[in-house]
Amino acid sequence: MVDPAVLRRFSAGAARYEAHAHAQRLSAVDLLAYTEASMGPAPNRGRALKILEPGCGTGLYTRMLLDAFRGASIFGVDISEAMVRVAKRGIDDPRARFAVADAEEITTGSYDLVTSNAAFQWFLSLPRTLARMASLLPGGGLLTFSFFGPETYAELDAALRASALRRGAHDGSRVAAAAFHSRGGISDALSAVFPRWNVAERRYHQEFPTLADLLRSIRYTGTRGGEARESWSPGKLARVEEAYRERDGGIKATYQVFLCRGVIPKGGIG
Repeated sequence: MVDPAVLRRFSAGAARYEAHAHAQRLSAVDLLAYTEASMGPAPNRGRALKILEPGCGTGLYTRMLLDAFRGASIFGVDISEAMVRVAKRGIDDPRARFAVADAEEITTGSYDLVTSNAAFQWFLSLPRTLARMASLLPGGGLLTFSFFGPETYAELDAALRASALRRGAHDGSRVAAAAFHSRGGISDALSAVFPRWNVAERRYHQEFPTLADLLRSIRYTGTRGGEARESWSPGKLARVEEAYRERDGGIKATYQVFLCRGVIPKGGIG
């Protein structure tokens, strides 16, 4: 089950999500290329693949998959009804169908490819989720996903701590991404389930006019850049922005993204 607070944030930002999904769009492009490369040289895009997309969101990555795999059928699942509603409105293609469901709880179905962009870091148990996804590839197949790492929003994280230290405060304010799995943690979880696996890293960068613009982008993409929105008083906003600009020379954001894959050999494990 996804954290209810995460669900509320994604649902609230559904209509504005794609306008602010800079890193998510870049990771989707890289994930698609990574997925195609993982399927071997010159994959047959006309093949009738059965694809499951957990955490499909607004369908940003779904549209890319439909373009890349012309013979495929795609089942997109997301726990946010608002996100699924946006996806259905934006995709009029009989090859795609959507459902509101908790991707962590999927236990039935058989697929050739399970692929997910920018969602797995929000699942409550990565090892359990990976085991579930592997069970959906009973005849052999591929799991690929992009996963935002703990160094995402590192600049904001540092500015929060610097601002707190100046005031003599030690409130432990951190960005939510600081708690995400590291590359080593993801590797350990993959290796426990998949005979063959790999993790690659990408870094994306973005600049914002003001800290308020960064926080707005974070809010509309469903993530959380530190404390709850109501705790950002005008005074705190000014203090953190000052610390941010002194440290980084502007309002900059780094997104650490891991591209991950697990392979179940043809015929399944064992």
